[in-house]
Amino acid sequence: MARSPHTALPLTRRRALAGMAAGAAGLLLAACGRRPAAPTPATTSPPAGYRLGARFADGYAAPTVLASGSPQRAPYVLLGADGWPVDRGGPDAIDLTVSHSGPDGEVVGTFTVARHGTSRDDGHEDHDHGDPIPYYPLVFVPPSSGDYLVDGPGISEPHALRVVNADQLDVVQVGDLLPAVGTPTILDARGVDPICTQATGVCQFHEVTVTEALGRPGPTALLVSTPRFCQQDVCGPTIGLLADALHQRTEPWSAVHAEVYVAPLENDFSTTPVVAALGLSFEPSLVVADATGRITAVLHFTMDATEVAAALSSVA
Repeated sequence: MARSPHTALPLTRRRALAGMAAGAAGLLLAACGRRPAAPTPATTSPPAGYRLGARFADGYAAPTVLASGSPQRAPYVLLGADGWPVDRGGPDAIDLTVSHSGPDGEVVGTFTVARHGTSRDDGHEDHDHGDPIPYYPLVFVPPSSGDYLVDGPGISEPHALRVVNADQLDVVQVGDLLPAVGTPTILDARGVDPICTQATGVCQFHEVTVTEALGRPGPTALLVSTPRFCQQDVCGPTIGLLADALHQRTEPWSAVHAEVYVAPLENDFSTTPVVAALGLSFEPSLVVADATGRITAVLHFTMDATEVAAALSSVA
């Protein structure tokens, strides 16, 4: 297997930032590519024997990012018997039941979760459209802190996740004010080099800082991502996704992209100020705030064109 420059990175540092249930879910790094999968017909439920692969910090392999009392998003992929994500075909939606862990097993709810991301039955991946491999973003409201189980038809074993009270989390939540932070711009890199690790060079959304954006009329979209150094198998070209979605909007948006690391090409993997300001232990993350600076939507870990467009629509 040819190794890209990504794989030369110290993975202990990268995994610490990722904050994902990689080991338990059999997460394989994008730097090594994806295993080809035979096309399968689209259905509304997975074949028996599939497992859920958590592409979020579930509280077991990494500290949880799920808070009680408000809608929480938990993106899953389907894993085959060999532990590889199903990246073509697969069900159009899966039914997932969330219940309390423990003897009573009280059911919180059952949800039909639509497939998002790339899914091409002809055997070709569709990266030109900016989408990652298929994933299923479960959204539910945990009524209280504690341990939960997620299960469904065709799933070989339930997936456990942990929820805490919101005041135990540093990560920003819907309803919070977007923190004002000085992010790198083309005119002032603020010690970050490069200010965008996109392979084609400096990317969009480096005209103003977050602080400046919050002082402008209209809503703000802040994308924290590191295109070159993203090593999870659900990465998509998130900068392009945001650009495409903003082209469909008429509001006077301010958009900001911020890198995760200070100087990764020089092996400096200390994190930029925006990471601490948002309480992140992972990336990518899209945070949308209305004209008053109040956060109306967040997308963590993975996202596709449909979810990004919906996040921007949350300011209406």
